[in-house]
Amino acid sequence: MGSRMTTIKIEQRTAEILKAKAEASGLSLDAYLRLMAETGDGIEPSSEMAAAEIDAVLDDLARGGEGVSPLPASFSREDIYFDHD
Repeated sequence: MGSRMTTIKIEQRTAEILKAKAEASGLSLDAYLRLMAETGDGIEPSSEMAAAEIDAVLDDLARGGEGVSPLPASFSREDIYFDHD
């Protein structure tokens, strides 16, 4: 049985977030979405946000903050100041 392609229409911003999360997890977008579908909600949340995720949130904030998702519950002060003594 061969693979069949399906088109799903989503907002560009949603696609960018999903792609960034997939890349941060070391997965292709297809593999990331498949994992999310198979496990219910997808990937275990990490204690650190990937640089691409932070960039995406900052880009959203620069555009007025509409549609910005809340930071993960595990986000801490150390996540902000990880490179300071």
